[in-house]
Amino acid sequence: MRRRSFVAGTTALVAGGALAGGTPAAATTPARTQGAARAAATMRAGTWGAGAYGLDGVTFGGRTGRFIVRTSVGGTSPRVRLSNVAGAEPITVGPVHLGLHAGGGAVTPGTNKAVTFGGATTITIAAGAVVLGDPVDLTLPAQADLAVSVHVATPVANVTGHSIAAQRSYLSIDGDHAADESATAYVTPISQWYLIDEVTVETGAAGGTVVCLGDSITDGVGSVSGTNQRWPDFLARRLLANTATAAVGVVNAGISGNRVLWDGASPSSQARLDRDVLSHPGVYAVVLVEGINDIASGKAATAGDLLAAYRQLGERLGMLGIGLLCGTITPWLGSASWTEQKEAIREEVNAAVRAGGGVDFDLAVRDPANPQRLRAEYDSGGGVHLTPAGYQAMADAVDLALLDPARTLIQSMIGVGP
Repeated sequence: MRRRSFVAGTTALVAGGALAGGTPAAATTPARTQGAARAAATMRAGTWGAGAYGLDGVTFGGRTGRFIVRTSVGGTSPRVRLSNVAGAEPITVGPVHLGLHAGGGAVTPGTNKAVTFGGATTITIAAGAVVLGDPVDLTLPAQADLAVSVHVATPVANVTGHSIAAQRSYLSIDGDHAADESATAYVTPISQWYLIDEVTVETGAAGGTVVCLGDSITDGVGSVSGTNQRWPDFLARRLLANTATAAVGVVNAGISGNRVLWDGASPSSQARLDRDVLSHPGVYAVVLVEGINDIASGKAATAGDLLAAYRQLGERLGMLGIGLLCGTITPWLGSASWTEQKEAIREEVNAAVRAGGGVDFDLAVRDPANPQRLRAEYDSGGGVHLTPAGYQAMADAVDLALLDPARTLIQSMIGVGP
């Protein structure tokens, strides 16, 4: 008897039973993932997020950072999360403000609201921990730029943050300038985010959060800074335009250089699943495209190594009623690490993901004349990272019906074929 696709095939999110055929079985996952429960609920969703890790050599403190981020879904009562997950000791943070970005280092007048923590303007974050700000009395539009201003009085070495933001943020002159609306004090542009790793909102309608988990391809290397043209950004805009998914937020959990099997500058996707995926509210689906760094570095000696890890991610998510939608690995001919032996591993992994009905990102962006290479117009240089047009093609390859939160979930969506 032919073995069924990994955990999937039984879920209604697989295009109404496209893998197995017929009507999907009844739901057996927790009530929070049931379509009927979602239809009646007001959801809190992640409207922005970033994978957090220690930034070696980066010290922050004695001044204020004004960090610019883009919402995916709109909503009310935003909450900001601050992270010290890579910290070796507690740190004290605050004041913190949240407002609508007005360009440069400025905030739109009247929108720069104080973020409190149990009513206090400062908070101490334990080593390895995160803290949530209180809900802020502010309405955030979809696809809006926010300014999150964070003051730290005492300098922190190797601060927790995100190194490749593809977005310009700002550091102030000395002192607390979190409440400033003008850009006058914000004199130093940077391309990193410090301490912040999540903004959530009440959507006012049934919805939830989709997390895009991956490496530099998901992080958006090759896209144009400040234009929000990573592939999860394009996916967020497609979801907003679709009436069935308009209340769904997208969190980008891509980290450049990340691997599935081994830690590097950041923990592996298996090691960081709890903090970068499961800790966000309303998560019901994860889209995974990752593995090229494992293959290129030799850490994935066989396709089976990666496929086993994919299955474990799917099993862990499925236990919580969260669907895993695997994607094929995009071409990389042109990289200095490319070899025919390593390419064979990528192709074997992709064959298994296709057999399981996963998203075929590879097909969407490869050169038809040479499938081992990116299409010329999608190659940002070096043969690995994509242009904005390439990232748009990746987002367009996702069947939005698979990400409809009103559908009934059973364990995992689409995993790995036989």
